[in-house]
Formats: sequence, structure tokens, C-alpha cells
Amino acid sequence: MRLSYQHHIPESFKDLVLDMEQNVLHGRLPDKEALDRLPEHAVFGSPLLLQAGSVRLILDGRLQEAQEWLRAAIKGFALQSDDLEMLSMIGLLTLLNVRIGDFHETETLLQFLEEETLRNGEGCSGFVWWALARGRCWSRTAPILQSRSTDEYFAKAADRFREAGDDTWFAYLLLDRWLYGEDGMRDGEWARRIGELRRRAALHTESRAVLSIIGGAEPTKEVLARLPSRYAYMVSMISWQGAETAGPPLSDLRYDVEVQLFASQVHAARKLASGDRTDAALSLRQMELLLEEMSTPRTAAWLERLKELTGAAAAYVPPIAPLSVHDDGLLAAPEPRQGRLRIQLMSGMRLFGTDGAVVSPKWKRRKSRELLVFLLLQPDYRALRDQVVEQLFGEGEASKLANHLYVSLHELRNALADVGFDDAIEVRGGVIGFRESVIEVVDVEQYMTLSRVGDQLWAYDKEPAAMLYMDAVRLYGLLGADMPQVDWIERWRSQLLERQTLMLRRLGEYYAGLTDDSHTEQWLSAWIELRPDQEEAYQAMIRYWKQRGRHAEAVGWYKRLERMCSEEFGTEPLEETKRLVWGV
Repeated sequence: MRLSYQHHIPESFKDLVLDMEQNVLHGRLPDKEALDRLPEHAVFGSPLLLQAGSVRLILDGRLQEAQEWLRAAIKGFALQSDDLEMLSMIGLLTLLNVRIGDFHETETLLQFLEEETLRNGEGCSGFVWWALARGRCWSRTAPILQSRSTDEYFAKAADRFREAGDDTWFAYLLLDRWLYGEDGMRDGEWARRIGELRRRAALHTESRAVLSIIGGAEPTKEVLARLPSRYAYMVSMISWQGAETAGPPLSDLRYDVEVQLFASQVHAARKLASGDRTDAALSLRQMELLLEEMSTPRTAAWLERLKELTGAAAAYVPPIAPLSVHDDGLLAAPEPRQGRLRIQLMSGMRLFGTDGAVVSPKWKRRKSRELLVFLLLQPDYRALRDQVVEQLFGEGEASKLANHLYVSLHELRNALADVGFDDAIEVRGGVIGFRESVIEVVDVEQYMTLSRVGDQLWAYDKEPAAMLYMDAVRLYGLLGADMPQVDWIERWRSQLLERQTLMLRRLGEYYAGLTDDSHTEQWLSAWIELRPDQEEAYQAMIRYWKQRGRHAEAVGWYKRLERMCSEEFGTEPLEETKRLVWGV
């Protein structure tokens, strides 16, 4: 590894860069303030500082910045032909991606790292082995990592850090292994490694903090303060320190899947302690869904224990609270989060600004408006560039399509800037989307969430499911009612129509089970109004009144069906419907 004398580092900063690089080589991370004093091009001219800065950003929970710095460090070490350090940074980048569930390139990187360990395991740093250990925790990548067990990958990582004399990462690797699961940590080679940690703790503060936690001591505020934000948060969730207001951290760590699992566990346990079994079951469903993707022995054991305590299957937590709506279906203007848009796409598009008032961007081109709606319907309001081009602009010469996209993007940015949302759209790494701080809620996303949560609850607890369905169905309207018919919008409209139909049918079924005449008729009538072509909706209404012994109402609804069939389709009701009402 060599120091940087890049020609594009300003002369006035070269001595400072050199001093900081020497400190990195001696195992000392630069202070954030020191890094901030350097201009960006000075930092990015030094792979060593990029490497150290990436580690500092990760420890501080600034994961998105860390990804950018790690990619730059990889390029820098590649230019220096420093293959070992480049491979180490690829390992750290992969570990970071695995933690947040970013698999855009991670599956390929994990395969590459696995092949490197098989080819030259001794040349692979602790970060490489660590990334593979965590990669095996994911259901989608575990099948490609079969040369060793998860524990063996962890062990290799620990030994590499120990051999390199890296006290800090040796300690954090042991803590990460303990958070993964305590089984096996007291015996054999892990006991030996903890003994090594104990010897290092005399001179190393991070090692002392980790040793205290692994040893079972109640973590004090002073101990937690010595840990990186990720580990401090997770340890506090285990010990319930500060858990009265537990929730995902506000930093980039909220994207960390394991952090989300720890937060869900505390939330569920707290709800159980207060006797709120329904909310506890909702939190457990969130854990269950996350564990289908990424599981550790500790989190899996939590789920099983808490499920036994609830005595019920779990159900998913909506990520945002239900919107209040007026009778006309418009979004209400409740105290929005500062500087965020609330957007209605059903029953006509409306954008609500920070004060709750409607904002009206000016559109010169139809495609710019379509682009806005398309992005708002994607997960995290982001889509691959190629996907956007294919869906919105179709086939054609690549250069012309790229120009159409550029023009539409430019107008969309300007339109949002004109209503107070500057720089709302970003394009990075082939992905187009909204910045995180722009959107508070979109009605379609809210509608789908409420509906899916209701689906999860329906199988075992129909009352809360029905409440969620009622919140959802009131949001429904024709998607993009003021937009032209295009294929991708039609597909969305069809999906929403089927979902609305299912919820109305279930609401009718729920109130029929309660023999609530008024609400049963209300929801079955809504089903008939939405889908007059579905004879089963009329059958459900007729069947209910027959069961209630009110033949006149059953016949009345049959007559409506008969009239609709004759006027709309020139047909008659099905024979089974006739038998249902007449009993013959």
C-alpha cells in the first residue's frame, strides 16, 4: 500500500493528507472534523483516506455516503494496482449492501468473494469473510455460499482481523457474532477469541466496551457511547435501555434490516407487556416477513418466543398511519411533515404542499406528468432508467428515447421546483427517483398497504381486518382519472379494481356474519355498484336476505339483476341465481 501523491491534490493540502494517511496506516481513524476540513477532491485523490473515511461513515451510521466513498476507494486502489486492499474494500461494500438489503450488485459480488476465498483464502481480509457470513443470512444468497457454514465464515473474519492486529474490527466482529446468536460463543475457538479480546481490553477502549456486553453486563450509557451507532442501538434494544420510545433510528440505519428486526422485537414485547395483543401481533408479522428474507438464530428465537406469548399468528404493521379522508375522497390536510408532499393519484391527481394547500405544477408535456405518476407508483418512488424508457416511451432509436427522457425529466424537475420542491428528482447509477425527503405519502401506496395488512389479518382476526378494509375502500377512485389511457396505467387500474372488489366482498361477508342488516347491505351494494357485471355480488345480497327470512328484499334485488342483464347484455340471470331466489 502506498501513500498518495496525486497531482490533483492541492499543494496546500498535501502535507495534511500525508499526515492523515500515516495515521490510518497506524490504525487510527481520522476525525470527522478533520475529513470535513479537506476539499472533496483531496479526499477522493487518496484511496487510504477514502478507505478510512468510509469506515468512519459506517460507524456513524451514514450508510449512503459510505457506499459512495467505498466505490471511489475501490477505484483508487485499482488504479494503484493494490489488489488486496481493493478486494478488502469490495468486501466492506458488500457487507454494507447486505446489511441494508441492497442486492442490485450484491449477489454478483458475493459470488466473486466466495470464489476469491476458494482461490486464495489467505489473501482475503476480514471484511471479505464477514460479508460472506452475513450473506448466508439471506434466503436469496445463502444457496450461492455453500463452501462453509455461517459460523465458519465469522471465525475466518475474526482470525483475519486478529492476525492483522486490527483491534477495533476484531472487537466489532465478535460483537456482531454475538448479536447474530450467542450459541457457541462460550466454547472452543470462540472462547479462545474472547480470551484474546480480554487481553486487548486493557489497552483498547472499544475492546473493553465489547467485552462488557458479551460478558453479560448491563450496558451503561458510557459503554453504549463507545460503540458505533448501529451496535449501540441494537444492544440497547436487547437491554431495553431507552426502549420506552423504541423505533428505528432516524439515520440511514433505518434501512438496516437487522436493526428493523430488533426494533420490531422490542415494540412487540412492549405491547405484550401492556396487554395490547393485537398490536403485538402486528409487530410480529413485520418480523415474520423480514425473517423470510433475512434470519439469524437470535431474531428467529425471538419470533418463536413472542408468537407463543401472543397465542396468535402475526400480522403486518402498516409503515404509515392511515390517512384521514373527507367524504369526497380528497386527502385531508393534517399536520404534514416539514417540507414533504402528500399526493393523491386516485380520482384525479392532486399534490398537497407543506401547509396542506393544493399545489398545481404546470405541465407543458404529457410525458412529464406520466413520468411523475409512474415514479410515484414504484417501490421507494424509484425505477430503473431502462424500465422508465420502456414503459413510457416504448421502442425506438436509443438516442431519441434518451432525449425524450431527458426532456421529460428536465420539465418534471422544473415543475416541482416551481411549487417549492427544488432538486426533488435524482438520477444515480441508472436509477431515477425522488429524494427521500420529498414525499410524505401517496394515496395508492397507503391504499395498498391498508389492503394488504387487512389480508394478513383476515385469516384469523376479521374485526381489525375489516377496520383496515374500511379505511382503504374510502380512498379508492379511478387511478389517473385525468390522464390518457396507456398500458401501464391500465394494468394498475385493473389491479386496484380487483383489490377494491375483494375488500367490498369481505366487508359484506363480515357484517353478514354479525347479522348487521344495514352495514351488510351497504357494503354488498357498494360491491354491486362497483362491479354490476359480477352476478356473484347480487347472489351474495340475495342469499343474505333469504337467510334473514326477508324474501321481499331478496326478490327486489333479483329484479334489479334481471333488469340489468336485460338492458346491458340482453341476457337473463344464471340458473343458479334463479334457484337461489325462488328455491326451485
